Amino acid sequence: MKVLDVATGTARVSIEIAEKVGEHGMVLGIDSSKPMLKQAVKKAKERSYHNTDFILADAYHLFFPADCFDVVTSCFALIFLSDPQEAASEMARVVKQGGKVASVEWEKPPLDFWVQIRKKANIHDFVEAELTGILHNSGLREIRTKRIQVLHRRPCVSEEAVKKFEFLSARIMGLEENDAKWFFQRVREEYKKLPEERRSWLPILYVGVRNQKRRK
Repeated sequence: MKVLDVATGTARVSIEIAEKVGEHGMVLGIDSSKPMLKQAVKKAKERSYHNTDFILADAYHLFFPADCFDVVTSCFALIFLSDPQEAASEMARVVKQGGKVASVEWEKPPLDFWVQIRKKANIHDFVEAELTGILHNSGLREIRTKRIQVLHRRPCVSEEAVKKFEFLSARIMGLEENDAKWFFQRVREEYKKLPEERRSWLPILYVGVRNQKRRK
């Protein structure tokens, strides 16, 4: 199988896929960040993967012919794009007829103040129906969704590592280092006030099939 991983970052997903497709398959990861791609290449070399390659490119302009890949994947990418519809249409264009486009995105946070902060940072939080509609408009059909369960268990890491993670998460939302502690403290407090059924905030896997012939 030929797989394209859009916004591959440091190749966490690409590496996993490379193990699945084996030596007779191929995984191509693209990203617009040179530093991240440098880490991706390093990871592949360390694991002696010869079925992976990485190219500097953006999600809006996939310079591949139509019907090129068996599968196209992305993970936590569409929420950061100003035009997710254009990116989804490009992903659908380069996948073969009968091929699949799979994307994992976080669902909309359950706390309004959290949503507003992310919105100010140009993070587009989708409700499930919205992203399903975007994928449908791109030409995908038989779209299925599945929430991915995450174990909310405190990892066995140092307090320093936890603070570093919180700081990096806050930076993504445009918050300063001093705001990180305030933000996560308020999230914990507001979560306690929510009904049990609204406390989940999970990634959703979206899978669609490109099964219709293109119009000439």
